[in-house]
Amino acid sequence: MKKILIIVVLINLAAIAGAIAGQASEPPAFRCPFDSFESYPITSAFDLDPGASQADWTGWSSGDPTSGFGHAYNGHTGTDWGLPTGTNLVSVAKGTVTALREGVPNDDHSDTGNYLILSHTVSGKNWQSKYWHLSQNSVIPTVGAIVTKGQSIAQSDNTGNSTGPHLHFALSCTSASGNDSCPIYHGWFEEHEWYYGNTRPCLIYLKSNTDSLNCRRGNSTSYDIVTQVAEGAMFVCSQHNNWYRIFAPMPPARAYESRQNSGLPAAGYTESGTWANGADKSSVADAAGDANYVALAGAGSRYSTFAATGDSDSATFTWTAPQRGNYSIYATWPSNANAKNVTYRVTDLNGSQDIKITQKGNYGQGGTGTHANPYIIETNPYVANHTTVGGDDIWNSYSPEGAGLPENGPERIYKFTIETATSLNVEVAHTGYPTKDVDIHLLYSLSNTDCQARSDWELSVSSLPPGTYYIAIDSYGTDNSGATDYTITVTFGESEPFANKWVKIGDFTYANGGTGTVQILESSVDGKVNSSLEGRVYADAIKVVPTITYRSVWASDAYLTRVNSSTTPLACVGILADQTPGNDSSDINQYKEVPIYADKAAGAANTSAIVGKAVTGQRFVCSQKSGDWYKIYLTAGCGAPEGWIYGDNLFIYNSAVVPVELSVFSAD
Repeated sequence: MKKILIIVVLINLAAIAGAIAGQASEPPAFRCPFDSFESYPITSAFDLDPGASQADWTGWSSGDPTSGFGHAYNGHTGTDWGLPTGTNLVSVAKGTVTALREGVPNDDHSDTGNYLILSHTVSGKNWQSKYWHLSQNSVIPTVGAIVTKGQSIAQSDNTGNSTGPHLHFALSCTSASGNDSCPIYHGWFEEHEWYYGNTRPCLIYLKSNTDSLNCRRGNSTSYDIVTQVAEGAMFVCSQHNNWYRIFAPMPPARAYESRQNSGLPAAGYTESGTWANGADKSSVADAAGDANYVALAGAGSRYSTFAATGDSDSATFTWTAPQRGNYSIYATWPSNANAKNVTYRVTDLNGSQDIKITQKGNYGQGGTGTHANPYIIETNPYVANHTTVGGDDIWNSYSPEGAGLPENGPERIYKFTIETATSLNVEVAHTGYPTKDVDIHLLYSLSNTDCQARSDWELSVSSLPPGTYYIAIDSYGTDNSGATDYTITVTFGESEPFANKWVKIGDFTYANGGTGTVQILESSVDGKVNSSLEGRVYADAIKVVPTITYRSVWASDAYLTRVNSSTTPLACVGILADQTPGNDSSDINQYKEVPIYADKAAGAANTSAIVGKAVTGQRFVCSQKSGDWYKIYLTAGCGAPEGWIYGDNLFIYNSAVVPVELSVFSAD
């Protein structure tokens, strides 16, 4: 017999982390551009929200209470440190001088002032570092010169567009987007721990010394509680302003069903009127690895029937908000739903709101793609493999859009009806181009003279009004010479009601521990979608999804103890992944949500429960490593006190001190 022994050891991962798929990435090791981050304060952070609002790496956003100092101002594309005039600046890495300017007088504020730009190759990627507002004639190297990491390169000052002595520093990865971004947000600096003083941004480690420590929106007990942390839990602090600002993960998404897997009514579900058990159930399926993944387990659903219009039947889902914040709520129903204008009455912190949604089913109408019998689009997304070979050859041109472009080959026709103003995206993929070619046409009626949009491979409309529309996929050439097989994918916005899909009801706000309800009211139903079938209103399931509200929260410094990693070594992981190819976003709206699991897994796929989620730029204390999985501390709003994140999503600091769990087999 064999037993599995779990052994926790410390090994040096610095040489391998980031070099193997699945491992968290080591920082690219750029140093501070002056002597130490503890010497001078951040006076203005990089603005990660280039729109009308502001946000920065600390978790602060414009409108947050008691924010202290050093945060971003609108459109700021660098990080400012309040360096006195004449402060020595050094190269953040080995590099080459690309450009410089040093002739602007120190009292001249008319333009960009004096600057220095260096090019680097670090961690196998190309970068640029930029230093602005330099002192006149202080730049030491010349264009083309090679500088070493830490070498003196210039002195700071107040030249150019500046209101006081400081260094404006920017870093960009030219192997990726090349856009200036925030090196602290992305974990590009090698320093992971520093503290300047009260009110200023910092990076330090904290440990809770009391149980159920309240974390709030602001830095006093007058602000609302967001969540709690347990005694002994450790977190990364991004600012001290009498209290501490700490990075906090978000709760997981949760599904609430009308029936349990036993078939009995589920907890939190109630109803009035006449409802019946339905063997049918929504087949909605979230993608594996989605941070908001939920699985439906109930045995069937509940439904109420009606003849022409609805009656007083109602069903209610009741749930408790795991922490304060904003939540998106979705509903789903199976294919036999058939009711116009069902009311979803949602209660939140602001009261109740009624949203009318048509429960449209999937009635299997199919179609053959001809003018007389178009393919009927009844799913979202709609994906099908079709061919224009042998199709109707009736329309050879389109107008007003596409006028003058002959398309003399056969076409296939699609029909869809939308209930809301929604986005639309149509993609067509095929081979054989340019000999074989088909194009996309969006028609407002079944007429080639009512073409409102045309595209070769992909067609997008940001907001299409409710109504019935047609899509023509038409071939070039004559007869079948340009006709071909193709795959069509049609996607609608998440609020457009389709069966077997999570349909968005809206966005709502809840207090920590607040009660939420979603009530389904049949009384507003004014007809059927399909008049030949039985009228049915379904209560199947809802999905409650936390959205980014607080990337960081405040907790009293009376109940948090600073842990100095130089004497008590700690490892820190941060969320590296975002929506850009090079993970170098400069816009917080390009964030990625990363799932946090209850347990580690043998590989990238993880089937354990999702207990939380984190977003780009957040940092956490790493307490353990197992394979490619990293364990972090969580808050009370999550589904467990600790959870695991896959290493591909992470950067890591101080990896050599992470306790590593190894599985060792021994004979008994």
